[in-house]
Amino acid sequence: MTDDGTGRRRAVIAAGLWFVLAFCVWNVRFDWGVRVGASQYLQARDAYLHGRGPKIELADTMHRGVAASARCATIIAAPAIVVGIVLTCLAARAIRRGP
Repeated sequence: MTDDGTGRRRAVIAAGLWFVLAFCVWNVRFDWGVRVGASQYLQARDAYLHGRGPKIELADTMHRGVAASARCATIIAAPAIVVGIVLTCLAARAIRRGP
């Protein structure tokens, strides 16, 4: 890192950008999973209304879909979160060391 703190600032900015990326990835994947769950519910409900399937409840179906979507989104976003944490730790260590 440079003596004027530029390297530390860059590490902090890079960490922040990795956290933003992790949030965006998590949010997009979570929303997609919820949309898929809602679509599957509507298909199953249509099948029930036409006598081709069992009755299902929206709350149960969406609870399972949201939980699965959150787990998957977290797993996918985890590498970006780890990189952000590592960069934050490196920047904090450099700040403690001083110029």
